[in-house]
Amino acid sequence: MQINRVKVIETVVCMMLDSLPDERRTAGYIHIFRAEQAAALIALRRGLDTEIAAVGALLHDYDKYLTGNAEEHAKKSADASLPILAKTELFTPCEIGVIATAIAAHSDKENVGAPYDEVLKDADVLSHHFLKSADKVKEEYPRAYQRYLKLKEEFSI
Repeated sequence: MQINRVKVIETVVCMMLDSLPDERRTAGYIHIFRAEQAAALIALRRGLDTEIAAVGALLHDYDKYLTGNAEEHAKKSADASLPILAKTELFTPCEIGVIATAIAAHSDKENVGAPYDEVLKDADVLSHHFLKSADKVKEEYPRAYQRYLKLKEEFSI
């Protein structure tokens, strides 16, 4: 029987989230799992591996929720993802590199990166949109608003 790699990472993330104070735990569950679903959908639409995209989304804010500190959280979450992914022994070094690179790049919404970087950036934007109106996205995440508009067009929403 083949191991479901996404489920393994979901379990790791749930264990981390379950250790957090209520407010941070709730926010983490909502945002991370919405981003996971959005990443898989975006990857499917773009002909990319949905599993790699979903795993990246699950870990993209790992350090931010773990520590409660958003400063440089993309790089810190990428660094935190490396031992998690390696310890599972379920991912190739190349896959770990793709996932960690996408996580590290997800806060840079203005620049275009590699395909999985873009999936993760867009999944993050959609996850925030699901919680807020378009006006709130524009106000609170001005760098991400143009991405949001492009996603609306891409997905006819």
